[in-house]
Amino acid sequence: MSHIVDLENGYSLEHQLSHRSKTHGIEEEAIESSNASNIQGLTGDEASDVKLAKVETSGTHGEYIHIAGVKYHKDDFMSAFGGTLNPGSAPIPSRRFANAAPIGLFSFSITCFILGMCLVNARGVHAPNVMVGCALFGGGLVEFVAGIWEIVAENTFAATVFLCFSCFWWSWGMLHLPIGIDQYYETPDEFSQAVGLFLMGWFIFAILMTLCTVKATVAFFLLFCSLDLALIFLASGHFMNNPKLSQAGGAFCISTGLLGCYNGFGGVATPQSTFTWIIPRAIMMPGAHKKDY
Repeated sequence: MSHIVDLENGYSLEHQLSHRSKTHGIEEEAIESSNASNIQGLTGDEASDVKLAKVETSGTHGEYIHIAGVKYHKDDFMSAFGGTLNPGSAPIPSRRFANAAPIGLFSFSITCFILGMCLVNARGVHAPNVMVGCALFGGGLVEFVAGIWEIVAENTFAATVFLCFSCFWWSWGMLHLPIGIDQYYETPDEFSQAVGLFLMGWFIFAILMTLCTVKATVAFFLLFCSLDLALIFLASGHFMNNPKLSQAGGAFCISTGLLGCYNGFGGVATPQSTFTWIIPRAIMMPGAHKKDY
């Protein structure tokens, strides 16, 4: 079986493969015959600029494709998936390494979950200092390493998120260490306002990252939406000195942690390691496959 495709558009090739990934449950769009008709409509210099080649499929279920004499597995084309912290389709990186995204997702999510439990006063706990170690080493150090690894893996979005939020967790942990940061403020209220400004800055960053997930999976998008709500409620709680708002922020920290673990689990669970019905299904956002350019 063969198809004619435009090899210049490497980013769109993943959407043209008619294969349901057993690993992540991502259903991709079939190659449409309109591609050939669109190419036939080109004339002159336009036609000469389009590189064409036959793409042959092989394997029991057509899981392999052949491009210019080279054999690839269809799973080698990366797509939007929370388990890899990829917000959209992307070409396979030139280097083959293990997926570092679950490491960053779990370290962030567990730290966020612990903070949320403290903020909602679970089991009578009122002070969040117990999560300082997790913030410095889990959400900070481990997430920093995961971010560096994502740079090597050529995943710009994941590297940006992991490295920036490792900075957030290191900063948040330092705020709760007895090193006298609060003593530089004249009153506790001034220090609370300063923490609110700190959180507001990270809320702006989180909003921008959320806009990069509107064409990703639903779970991936909800993760960042929950994080946005957690940050804005925590910031509002400090601005207004309202414990109820801080508790609401803690509740969203818990949901953020759970959603992050869900996405992280999707990045490590495979049919070889667990039952297929346990593996999270990747449900794409509405309009994820539509092009607006």
